[in-house]
Amino acid sequence: MKIDKKIIAFDLDGTLTVSKSPITEEMGNLIKKLVKIKMVIVISGGWFKQFQLQFLPSFHNNDSMISSIDNLILLPTNGSQRYEYDKTKKEWQLTDKEPLKENAKNKAKKLFKEIIDSGLYDIPSNPIGEIVEDRDTQITFTPNGQQAPVELKKLWDPDRHKREQIKAIIGPQLPEADLLINGSSSIDVVPKGFNKAVGLIRFLDKAGFKKSDVVFIGDALFPDGNDYSVYEAGFETIAVKGPEETASI
Repeated sequence: MKIDKKIIAFDLDGTLTVSKSPITEEMGNLIKKLVKIKMVIVISGGWFKQFQLQFLPSFHNNDSMISSIDNLILLPTNGSQRYEYDKTKKEWQLTDKEPLKENAKNKAKKLFKEIIDSGLYDIPSNPIGEIVEDRDTQITFTPNGQQAPVELKKLWDPDRHKREQIKAIIGPQLPEADLLINGSSSIDVVPKGFNKAVGLIRFLDKAGFKKSDVVFIGDALFPDGNDYSVYEAGFETIAVKGPEETASI
């Protein structure tokens, strides 16, 4: 497939790798080749720490990669943060963010605690990792815990019904933020009006690009999927079923 675009944008979990897992050596090598000829954006509901675990280990200690790494833009927390590589300091720098107000964060944490304590949603008493995680510009609720195996997360809410119920309860009580159903089992609380499309547009405006310069590849481009906002915003998109299909493209 020939893609005649200046920028190739990818979702991370489910698109470049399976949830919470490092990208494969094959995928890393493909991205290294791609970033030499195109600008590459990776956007995820995860925060920068997840990029450090899942994505970045493939790209460092590689002189040929470092020479073109300014073509790589990372947009964690649904694009409410932006990281770019500083070649002088030899580290990734936070260059932009859309803050989630402290009162909204505190209210979200309180509301999720009430959901957990209600005993209504089969939330385990022994989660693997944090259930409610503060990602600075985002609060993320993951009932089995952030470090739970993907298979376990999928079992908790395979049809999204529980998360839709929780969102319907919490949303009206949190008008200063938006709730996004994300990944295998998560709900993300983000700044009002924010989603992946907004995160992408925010970077394009700053860098002087247009929507027509971008193609976005993601595994959740269906209605209500966590990539769907990109399609709704008028970007050209390619839907994939997983990393193997992404690698083929």
